[in-house]
Amino acid sequence: MDVISQDKFVRLSYRLRLKSGKYLRGSAEEPEEMTFIAGCGELLPGLERRLWGAPVSETLEFVVPAVEAFGFYDPENIQVWSKKVFPPEMELKPGQKVLPSVLPFPPEYPLSIKEVRDDKVILDLNHPLADEDLYYQVQVVEVRDATEEEKAPLKQCKSCRDEMDEMA
Repeated sequence: MDVISQDKFVRLSYRLRLKSGKYLRGSAEEPEEMTFIAGCGELLPGLERRLWGAPVSETLEFVVPAVEAFGFYDPENIQVWSKKVFPPEMELKPGQKVLPSVLPFPPEYPLSIKEVRDDKVILDLNHPLADEDLYYQVQVVEVRDATEEEKAPLKQCKSCRDEMDEMA
């Protein structure tokens, strides 16, 4: 029987919620599905570590604590930006989520406007799930060897790195 391990294709049925009970993925009535290649950096390390070794049909419930998820809220992770970097027609309001195009790399999540002052915008760069423990209910639906086509785009994959080392 295949278990979740390096370079395995995995399909899960899962629910993800916060301590408050709010569902982020799936719902009480219906789970969501997720697929990934194990060991290739596609999941939060704290999540993947808890799935490692699980066989097909396994049902798991666990918490990924904030420290292993998106970390803790950092009050130093606030920046003041000029309003000029935003389109002039854009109405900027506290609590609004924005995806600035002037960053050296695209953000993985929208940034939150904390405050708008005259010609300045105060942005919170913390992940929206900072300080949150993540509550998972997971059922392992499928585990099999990943195909070469499935592994090809995953450059951080152990087997991909091994193949690159062999070519060098």
